[in-house]
Amino acid sequence: MRLSLQLQRPARLALAFLALAGARTLSAADAELAELRAQIRALEQKLLVLERKQELKAEAAAAAPAPVVAAGASGFSLTAADKKFQLRIRANLQADAHFFLGDNTNGNDTFLIRRLRPSFEGTIGEKFGFRVMPDLATANFTLLDAYATYAPAPEFNILVGKAKSPFDLERLVSQTDLLFIERAYPTSLGPNRDLGLQFFGDLAGGRVSYQLAWLNGARDNDSTIVDTDDGKEIVARVFAHPFKDDAGSPLQGLGFGVAVSTGDKNTGAPNSFRTNAQQTFFAWRATVANSGKHERIEPQAYWYNGSFGLIGSWASSKQALWNGPGTVTRDLTNTAWYGAAHYVLTGEDAGYKGVTPATNFSWQDGTWGAFEVAARYGELEIDPDAFPLFANPATAANTAKGTTLGVNWYLNRSVKAALNFEHTSFVGGPANVVTRENEKAIFTRVQLRY
Repeated sequence: MRLSLQLQRPARLALAFLALAGARTLSAADAELAELRAQIRALEQKLLVLERKQELKAEAAAAAPAPVVAAGASGFSLTAADKKFQLRIRANLQADAHFFLGDNTNGNDTFLIRRLRPSFEGTIGEKFGFRVMPDLATANFTLLDAYATYAPAPEFNILVGKAKSPFDLERLVSQTDLLFIERAYPTSLGPNRDLGLQFFGDLAGGRVSYQLAWLNGARDNDSTIVDTDDGKEIVARVFAHPFKDDAGSPLQGLGFGVAVSTGDKNTGAPNSFRTNAQQTFFAWRATVANSGKHERIEPQAYWYNGSFGLIGSWASSKQALWNGPGTVTRDLTNTAWYGAAHYVLTGEDAGYKGVTPATNFSWQDGTWGAFEVAARYGELEIDPDAFPLFANPATAANTAKGTTLGVNWYLNRSVKAALNFEHTSFVGGPANVVTRENEKAIFTRVQLRY
């Protein structure tokens, strides 16, 4: 009996130990399970918070105005809802044909793409802007415009980069709004595009505008690509519309001004000159080079009254030139002028920036758009002192006198067809050595702009 009790005591102790160990193990498992449940509840709470944040973002996005995408006659545009950011994409194409009348001409009858220019422009914030425009019409890529602007107020704006030099009246209008297929002679004596810094703005409620530029300095009828010397050019232009706000006055469409430029050009050769039909009639001797001061001036004006318009300018370009072998330096002054009149036959207003048809062309509706007729006369005269040291009188004419007759058909604001007849006569050097046939040509153009 005693032995049996002695044997049972260890067994009971073992069972008690096992029961105690099991209780401790169960207690630990319960704690771990509770901790896991707490973590799950925390994660569920975080998930609920994240879901609510997403809902709030979606609600805010739905409430905010969406960006505006537009496409029309003014091109393609993408504008932010607050209108502080915008991108505009445009393009223009000019398909021309040139036909020369008579056998004694250097011009070839040809079809050509005169211009093919996509453009990218826009605003960044409220005050900053940009424009980039190449020309793809030739085999070589040409970057025409590449500039940024800052416009804090209508009275004062800043432009930095490559853009049109603020000089010639006809140059400053877009090529899509030209009255004639090719620009007039004063354009040949002014700069084209240039690199540098420009300031511009409108004063007196837009009745006076000004432009002031500090530029590399482009040759006559040329654009700077690479600056080849330290010389720079200052260009200034003032243009007034004194009767701009006089509604009903016949002088409301009157505008006039003057542009000047001054600078130094000590490298490179001066440009040759072409007729309105784009044929070279004057070229310098191969040894001639720029050698100092270059000064220009151009008074300019236009007047529009209803369907009738007048436009014209006179330009003078004085450049110091060196003739090479003879080491002679001489200031030579070339001059040019033109005047043009045009009338819109269909009754729309004539204007510096083209015509907007009252009705667009539609074969089905029997509407034809707008028709305009135009006439122009101009002359470009080379300084007589250019002969014979700086130019060969046996090959270069002294003066070109050009007459242009034109018809423009505006099918709508984006499509235009033009027909021009060009007649040019010539005067030779001082001794009238040149005997050059009159130049007669017919130019046509179909223009698409978007």
